[in-house]
Amino acid sequence: GGGAALDVAKAIALMATHPGTLFEYEDGRPGARPIDKQVPYWVALPTTAGTGSEVGRSAVISDEETHVKKIVFSPRLLARAVFADPELTLALPAKVTAATGMDALTHCIEAYLAKDYHPICDGIALEGLRLAARALPRCIEAPADIRARSDMMMASMMGAIAFQKGLGLVHSCAHALSTVADLHHGLANGVMIDRALRFNLESSAEKFERMAQVVGLEDESGEGFLGWLGELKARIGIPADLKAAGVDRAALDRLSSLAFQDSCHLNNPRPVREDDFRRIYTEAFAS
Repeated sequence: GGGAALDVAKAIALMATHPGTLFEYEDGRPGARPIDKQVPYWVALPTTAGTGSEVGRSAVISDEETHVKKIVFSPRLLARAVFADPELTLALPAKVTAATGMDALTHCIEAYLAKDYHPICDGIALEGLRLAARALPRCIEAPADIRARSDMMMASMMGAIAFQKGLGLVHSCAHALSTVADLHHGLANGVMIDRALRFNLESSAEKFERMAQVVGLEDESGEGFLGWLGELKARIGIPADLKAAGVDRAALDRLSSLAFQDSCHLNNPRPVREDDFRRIYTEAFAS
């Protein structure tokens, strides 16, 4: 299945051989139980090109009471085999293709921008970006194009491999939106990506220029790259802003608080405060 189904498989595999309850294994939780036993042999068959969970060591599970996403992490959770067959994605509806594709694209971009040092991940992220930039709109406009579907599946896995380096503020914004407004994770990333990444222009100008080169833009500036993201969103049917996505502006304070509490932005190339998140969300509500 998609990322959610694959993460559920990891959680089931974990609990098949470990005592207690799932969230007692939450990553970073004080006194968390250790994942110290082998888990059952399991095989991943991704049916979307988005999260890359099939090559990931984490399960992201929402708490039913708070709706906050929690992470369970261990190398033991890796699938023992992955069958990445792009034919399994040929029948995906356009909206699912677009939302999951924006998740893959965001993984590549944020992994490249993340402040930690990992040039191997940087190279993987840039190639994933190159593939997705060309393939994602093609998957919407010609859904049966097996080459485009294959490139998106590869970009998805590359993004997930690259983000072991870290992510950034776009994911913190998206996680809060999923908690508060129940937005699909990839859709939330897609809505916020050009709005939130503008915050990083002043700290990462050279990297934005490199990304503009990778996707083949004539305008190789950071502004050119953000403009391209906006055009891509419009082309594949991602809402331009939070108002268009149906998010209630009354949730602004809670969104800002939850985004700041999220750990993804700790590896953002520029430090982010809660009032920064509030400003980013405020601008994302504007048409």
